[in-house]
Amino acid sequence: MNRDDSKRAAEFDRVLVQREQELCALLGAREAQIDSAGAALDVSDFKDLAAQESLAVVDEAQAEHAAHELEQVLAARRRLLDHSYGFCLDCGQAIDWRRLAAMPATSCCTSCQSAREWGRQPAFH
Repeated sequence: MNRDDSKRAAEFDRVLVQREQELCALLGAREAQIDSAGAALDVSDFKDLAAQESLAVVDEAQAEHAAHELEQVLAARRRLLDHSYGFCLDCGQAIDWRRLAAMPATSCCTSCQSAREWGRQPAFH
């Protein structure tokens, strides 16, 4: 790893740590909200109940997304520690730095990610 790579790795680690903290705070706030919501069930009519249920579904989806992203961030930080960060988990090729800058927790190059999304086996390039 050259000096530029070391500087990039340190910057990616800083970004990943920051995102980890944000996601943990978001999930912690949601837990606190769930705990306090049980005591504040003051529904005056069916419209209020429907609105609360709709918000609960959206909140649950957001929490699932945050938990999944947190898993990806933690995995990326582990890859930084074992020096495998920046290499595609499927094909082993280097992930373009621009992709990593846009999505620091990504584990695949664009080609392999596209193959995953289309349900195909990655073409090892």
